[in-house]
Amino acid sequence: MILRTRNFVAGVSNRLKLVRKEHEYSRKDMAMRLGITQSNLYKNESGICFPRMDTLQRLHKDFDISMDWLLFGGKPMHNKEKQPIIAAEKKTTGLENTNPDARALLDTMEKDHILMYEILLYFHKYKKNQERQMSGPDREPPPESPPT
Repeated sequence: MILRTRNFVAGVSNRLKLVRKEHEYSRKDMAMRLGITQSNLYKNESGICFPRMDTLQRLHKDFDISMDWLLFGGKPMHNKEKQPIIAAEKKTTGLENTNPDARALLDTMEKDHILMYEILLYFHKYKKNQERQMSGPDREPPPESPPT
């Protein structure tokens, strides 16, 4: 349960950073527009703490950010689809020719965000393990099963 909560907060923090970068604001500018301190914005973007309700409300009203997108990764980013960044990225990925099983997994992950975070977590652990094996003599076997 703690792992899922961390993943949820990490997802929100990553999407919050994406909003700031899309608008090309510095942390100082973004914090000022949200009515919070730079320190609080840093904590929100780093996943140290979850944004307060008034910050979420300001993102929704002033930036037209969809709460479904911000909290759960649903689509689109903007309520009025001003600049659907995620949809544009999907068009350029070239996934049309992907293995049918991989495509089915990706489609399922789009609908089930918990599955997506667990698979990504497992992938990052796998990747880190591979890097360790390539860089040093003290090799560890890859994890046997994904975390629950």
